[in-house]
Amino acid sequence: MLDGGYIKLHRKLTKWEWYHNANTFRVFIHLLLTANYEPRRFEGKVIDIGQRATSISKLSKELKLSVQSIRTALNHLKSTGELTIATTSKYTIITINNYVSYQQLTNTLTNDQQTANKRLTNDQQQWKKDKESKRKIKKGERGALSPHGQFENVFLSDAEAADLAEKYPHDYERKIERLSRYIESNGKDYPNHYIKLMDWLEEDVGVPGQTQDDTTASSYDIDELEEINRLDYVE
Repeated sequence: MLDGGYIKLHRKLTKWEWYHNANTFRVFIHLLLTANYEPRRFEGKVIDIGQRATSISKLSKELKLSVQSIRTALNHLKSTGELTIATTSKYTIITINNYVSYQQLTNTLTNDQQTANKRLTNDQQQWKKDKESKRKIKKGERGALSPHGQFENVFLSDAEAADLAEKYPHDYERKIERLSRYIESNGKDYPNHYIKLMDWLEEDVGVPGQTQDDTTASSYDIDELEEINRLDYVE
């Protein structure tokens, strides 16, 4: 009996007339799993794709069902055209009708999945290339920049990082982490992370040396505010 490989079942099988007949359903699935997926020779005879040489008593032992239950299930499947059964003096050859069609469906599904996986891999590789390109562009425009934040996607020069730490020693790290998560989750980036952080800090904390008034955060757009509020909530 075959013990390698796999089969695929279409969901429309749930609408099949024997789906709720436990023994008939079980016998049919067992035959799908154990039928030849390529021609094999057996006692001088070629057993073709979608066929199996077996016996009712052997199926009874494999499935732990009575001989009568196996016989009844096979009669059901034969009567509705799922199987063709030919008996010899030594064994029974069971043919799953339309087995090749099932196999073609499996191949189509497999190819579709491979295509989807390949597309996903290409998208991931492109994302990595874009991210690396952004790093190179930023470094070229503003000199040596170091990545900051959880996702290492906030770029600051040493002087900019030191300036933020001096002006907002208790708040700048939280803003860096917020910007890092915002860029990662939205895919939205800014040409100058230092300026964006300064905008956020001035609006939230205030301009160093000045008293914060009650004005609203005008430097945020609506999408930013919604996302920032969400990030604040989960912190």
